[in-house]
Amino acid sequence: GIDGCGKTTVATDIATRLKKLDIPVVVTAEPTDGSIGKKIQSILKHEISAPQDPADIQKLYIEDRLEHIKKVIAPALAKEKVVISQRYTLSTYAYGMAFGVSAKDLKHDALKPDATFLLDIPAETAVERITGRGKALEYFEKLERLKKIREQYLKLAKKKDLGKIIVIDASVSSAAVVQRIWKMLNFE
Repeated sequence: GIDGCGKTTVATDIATRLKKLDIPVVVTAEPTDGSIGKKIQSILKHEISAPQDPADIQKLYIEDRLEHIKKVIAPALAKEKVVISQRYTLSTYAYGMAFGVSAKDLKHDALKPDATFLLDIPAETAVERITGRGKALEYFEKLERLKKIREQYLKLAKKKDLGKIIVIDASVSSAAVVQRIWKMLNFE
C-alpha cells in the first residue's frame, strides 16, 4: 500500500507469529540496502535529485528488485523459507502508472508471490501517520501524490494478471490488520 499504511508493523508482526511456530521466515523491503536501493533511498529523502522522467525512478526499482530476487528472495525460497516483502512488483506498477508510466514500460521478470496483501488507507490518513513520525516527508509522501498512487493500487487490485491481490482495510488498528491477514494465511 501507500506510504504510512503500516507495512513494516504488519510484516514484523506476521514474521514474529511465524517464528513462534518455528516456521523459517525472511522479511525484506524495497528499496533494499544494495547499491541501487541506496540510490533510490537518497532520491526519496531528497539527498539527490529525482529523475525528471517518472519511468527512470521505476527502472531503478526494477533493477533493485532483480538484484534482490537473486541475492535474497530466491535463496530464501530455495531453503523453503517464507518470504514477506514490504513492496514488490505491485508497488512499481502503482507508483509508476500513477505518474504516467505505461504498464508495458514497467513489465519485468519477477517471481510471482503466492499472495499480495494491499494495505489500503485513505491518503489523508497516510499523511497523518507519516507526519506523526516526526521525520521529513519523502519524495512520494505528499497528499496529492499519495491519492494518485492509492487510486492506481485499487485499479490494479482488480486485475487478474498481477496475481492474487487481497485488499485489506488498514485504517483500523495494526493488530486488527495482522489478525485478518493471519486468519487468511491459515498457518495454524
